Amino acid sequence: MAHADNLRRHFPAVRTGTYLNTGSFGALPDTTVQLMRDTLQWLLEEGRRADNYKEVLQTTHQQIREQLAHLLQVRAASIVLTDSTTHGLNIVLWGLPLQAGDEVIVTDVEHEGALLPVYVQQARRGIVVRVVDGTLPPDELCAAIDRAVTPRTRLILCSHVSYATGHRLPIEQIAKVAHARHVLVAVDGAQGMGAEPFSLAGTEIDFYAFPGHKWLCGPDGTGALYIRPDVQSMVQMTYAGSHSLAAADAYNLSGTFLASPTVQRYEHTFADLAKWVGWLESLQFLRVTVGWDYAYTRVQGLSGQLIDALLDVDHVRIATPRDRRAGLIHFQIQGMSAEQFVREAAERSLYVKAIPGRQLVRASTGFYNGDDDVERLVTLVKSSKASS
Repeated sequence: MAHADNLRRHFPAVRTGTYLNTGSFGALPDTTVQLMRDTLQWLLEEGRRADNYKEVLQTTHQQIREQLAHLLQVRAASIVLTDSTTHGLNIVLWGLPLQAGDEVIVTDVEHEGALLPVYVQQARRGIVVRVVDGTLPPDELCAAIDRAVTPRTRLILCSHVSYATGHRLPIEQIAKVAHARHVLVAVDGAQGMGAEPFSLAGTEIDFYAFPGHKWLCGPDGTGALYIRPDVQSMVQMTYAGSHSLAAADAYNLSGTFLASPTVQRYEHTFADLAKWVGWLESLQFLRVTVGWDYAYTRVQGLSGQLIDALLDVDHVRIATPRDRRAGLIHFQIQGMSAEQFVREAAERSLYVKAIPGRQLVRASTGFYNGDDDVERLVTLVKSSKASS
C-alpha cells in the first residue's frame, strides 16, 4: 500500500472525502495544478507574444499526441486534439458525407453527449437512427447489430463502457461485424480510456473519441479523437482555421488552401495553453509516477471488491456484470431513489452519481481510491434501507 499512500498525497480531492466519481471528473494531481498556475503566471508576466506562445503551444500539442499514441499504440499523426468526447464525435458525424435516408445505429445505453450529435444529423440531414439493446451479452449484441444493418447503414456508434450501466461493450467484435458489412464504427471512449488496458492496434475501430478530464485526470476542456489512417480521407473538414493548414501561408485569396496532411487539419484553433500544459503533465504523471499497469490493476481490483461486497446486501440489485466491467459499478437500492442516496452520501462527504431515468447509483473506483473508500460506501448502502 506504500505506493497507493504516496500517490494519494498528490490528489488533495481524494483526501477530503470519499471520492468515487472519477467517471464524472477525475481528481487533478497537485503537479498539474501547480504547472497550470506557473503557466498563467508566465503568460501574465511575459505576455502572449505570437512567436513564443504558438511555439510552446505547438510543442505541447505534439507531446500530448505522442503520449496518447503511446497509450493507444497508434501513430501520433492519427490523433486529433479536441475539447471533449462530443467535439470528437461531431467532427466525425459532420465530416462523413451522410445523406437523407442513411442510417446510424446506436445502443440504448449511450450518453447524451453521443446521442445528441446523432439527433442533429437526423434533424438537419434526414438520417435514420436505429437503436439496439446495449445490455445484451456480447455475442447477442453483435448479432443484434448485424441484424440491424441494412444497405443504407453508414455508421455504428457505441460506447467503450456505458456511462449508464457500466457494461463494457465488445467494441472490437462490433467493429469486425461492421466492417464485414462495409459499415464504419465510432466509439465513445469516455468511460474506457484510462480505466482499463486498451489498445487500438489490431482493431478495426475507425473512430475513437475520449475526454481528458475523467480517467486521464486532466483539466476541463481537453480531449482527443483517433481516426484510423485508412478512413481519414473520408472525413471532410467542417471547421477550419490557421491551425488546420499545412503551413501558415498555405492559402490565397482565390479560395485555394492546402490543409495539413495529418489529422491536424481538424484542429482549427489555438487556445488556452494552461489547460494543454496541465493535461500533458497529468498524462506524464500517470505514465511515470503512477504507472499505467498499476492504475489499471488498482481500478479493476477495487471495482471487483465493491461488487463482491454489494452482492451480500439483500436490498441491492447490481446492474453491472462482473465479467464486463471496467471502473464503473452501477447498483439500485430497494426502497430508495438514486438521487436521495447520492444526496445523503454527499452530506457525509461521499461522492457518487445518480443516473437519470434509470434509478441507478454509479460508483467509480479510481486508482487513487483505497479499500477504506469502498468500505465506507458499502457501510452506507447497508444502512440505507432502514432510512428509506
